[in-house]
Amino acid sequence: MLLNKVKLILFFIHTINQSNCVDLNDITCEDIQDLKMQYPDIMHVTLKDHPNYIFSYNGLKYCPVHFSHLVDYEVVPCEGIEIIDRSLTGVVDDCIDYEKYTLGYAIIVNAIESLCFTYMYQFCEFAIEMNKLGANISLYLDQFSENLKSKIVPIFNKEWISPEPYECILNVYKEHEHKYKNYEFNKVDEKYMSDLLICKNLMKDKAHFLTELPEKSMNNISKKKLIKIQSDNNKIIEDLLPSSIPTFKDITGYKNQTLCTGCTTMSHSGTIREIHIFLPCGHGWSCGYCNVLKKQCPACPQQIIGTQVIDIETPASIVENGLLYLLPRCFLDGREARCISCRNQIKDVNPPNKYVMRPCGHGWYCSKCIDSANCTKCRSEFKDKLCVKI
Repeated sequence: MLLNKVKLILFFIHTINQSNCVDLNDITCEDIQDLKMQYPDIMHVTLKDHPNYIFSYNGLKYCPVHFSHLVDYEVVPCEGIEIIDRSLTGVVDDCIDYEKYTLGYAIIVNAIESLCFTYMYQFCEFAIEMNKLGANISLYLDQFSENLKSKIVPIFNKEWISPEPYECILNVYKEHEHKYKNYEFNKVDEKYMSDLLICKNLMKDKAHFLTELPEKSMNNISKKKLIKIQSDNNKIIEDLLPSSIPTFKDITGYKNQTLCTGCTTMSHSGTIREIHIFLPCGHGWSCGYCNVLKKQCPACPQQIIGTQVIDIETPASIVENGLLYLLPRCFLDGREARCISCRNQIKDVNPPNKYVMRPCGHGWYCSKCIDSANCTKCRSEFKDKLCVKI
């Protein structure tokens, strides 16, 4: 009895360790099992024929990997595994049986990606059609924003899925919010609808991989039917995506891996809980475990006289100026930086520099907002600023 308890404890320790680190170049069976446990409800979905997620090349069938910009391969062969009109559980179990672990892992994340893209795609269509009718969507925008903030953004960050679609939607509502009180888009606005159409086009090639969010045309239907479709979509997202997930995953195998300058192993690469930027130059980074003081910065000739811990947040709510904590990943992961004060993408501000406030280390701040009297997050008094140069 005692031995069984010890084995059970060791199993959970092993599972926790596995969930903290995934090598994208060497996906294991344990990685798949961990992913299945984190997203149990989506495992029951049924997959459809889809030209992006199942395609042929030179007579063979392939599946894309969502992290194609990170590793040396962009697709994985899926010959021998039937995918179309089957449950995700059945497909992944076959992948495990045939030791096609990378394929199984990719299919799960592709299903999550397509589910979220389809939801956002259909919300854009819903908003466009409601605007054609001159109908107010503020209530439905609140619900969409909550699902985006509490479910989709944390998952996209954790699983390295492209944030471009939801960033596009954030930009649309940031741009147009000054024209409408309380986001009451109750008059026809061609520019607003055109901007939402751009967001739709970002997702159209990856939407509708699952049967659970069927493709329904919203063109020229009644307001009542539009609201019913949007309500159904909200319910599906709430049912299939977990209400809470572990927010941290250490991912290695990134071909442009950013390594701590002091570490000789890979243990503090990719994603870490704390990042230290060098003072006074602002280059980096160090993991916090290594003694870099009195050393020369590897990027410039200045001596390192100290380090600044940075604590990064990004706005994730459309309707409110809410902030969502995103653990810093490898700095070359391509995620756009957004100012936590004005919510603008920093690349759109002149000059496009990223700052953290000192001494608290919170950011990102753009060049226009960094000199605020108090930190947006913790309200601590502004003492100094650090321009971070990665």
